[in-house]
Amino acid sequence: MTDAQTTDQLNENDVVDAVCRYLKRSGYEIVQISHTRQQGDDIVAARAGERLIVEAKGATSARESSRRFGTAFSSAQIKVHVAETVYRAVQVLSRPMVNGEKVRAGIALPDNLLHRREIDSVSIMLRKLEIVVFWVSDADNATMNA
Repeated sequence: MTDAQTTDQLNENDVVDAVCRYLKRSGYEIVQISHTRQQGDDIVAARAGERLIVEAKGATSARESSRRFGTAFSSAQIKVHVAETVYRAVQVLSRPMVNGEKVRAGIALPDNLLHRREIDSVSIMLRKLEIVVFWVSDADNATMNA
């Protein structure tokens, strides 16, 4: 990522990689990573009897063949992406425990106004469900709101 690159240029793979680095620094073991075109949970991390499953979305397409590659998604597309991440998080919370581990759900998004606006509209319920939100400001920086 170059210095000129903004959160509007972060693709899903950038978001996944930044959150994985954050989780490793926070003592999590990364069990699984799925990048674009791979099946499965985007991130599965484990720590002290807890399994955290994170669904990530980018601000632009990660596929070079896509018309959206390098171009920020529209506000309507972002609304759909956020809805998909929330739905996926609720699906994760509906899973049974595995090996006695508590299952937690997370959402990872680029840290920009449009993504924050959509998350703010459902933030009360996200907190009630204990869904973790990760904000990625660039390819090397992620923060977490519990």
